[in-house]
Amino acid sequence: MATCTRPPSLTAPAKVDCAVHFGQIVRFAYRRRIKTKAFATVAAMKTLAAWNAALTATDETKIILTPIFTSFIIPGSEAQFAGENDNSSVNGMGYLTGYNAVKPTGQYVGLPGDIKATLELLEEESRAELGTAPMELWGITPDNRIISVAENGIPFANYFIGSVDSQGFKALNLNTFGFSLDGKWDKGVTITQADFDLVSTYAEVVG
Repeated sequence: MATCTRPPSLTAPAKVDCAVHFGQIVRFAYRRRIKTKAFATVAAMKTLAAWNAALTATDETKIILTPIFTSFIIPGSEAQFAGENDNSSVNGMGYLTGYNAVKPTGQYVGLPGDIKATLELLEEESRAELGTAPMELWGITPDNRIISVAENGIPFANYFIGSVDSQGFKALNLNTFGFSLDGKWDKGVTITQADFDLVSTYAEVVG
């Protein structure tokens, strides 16, 4: 029978000295999730040389960068309960069973068809049936901050990119994209300032 050993007292959270906000995410770096790290350390991840090596790799360690996108939103996960509001739990309070996966989405504006076709290849690469999260990503903000788990990418699955949405007169062509994240995906997430202009240095997707 499993035992549950608890500390002698509750663990107090540290005082919040600096607020943490991601801000706007406008670009992603994607890679297959493999045992070999993309970057040796956080210090390496900040450098142009390390990114050049990752972007020009010709094996599974290769990273690709997306075009710039807009309207990216990450919804918060919701707690899931069993036996809630019925006789199977005391006072119908239920039992916490975990958290739902979340589906962030964004939009490409005026995306050319050939580049969309390249992004569509990620649908096969990221299918959940290939593994819990077969790919990883690094988020990039307009001020060149990198959102990751230290030097490692954030695991994800089920990338998708929809057909073009065109509303006619004076409207822009839009393609919605997204993927699935675990309900606790933000555990250990960090924000690192790059030492170079990661947003505009690579204006096109590196093939």
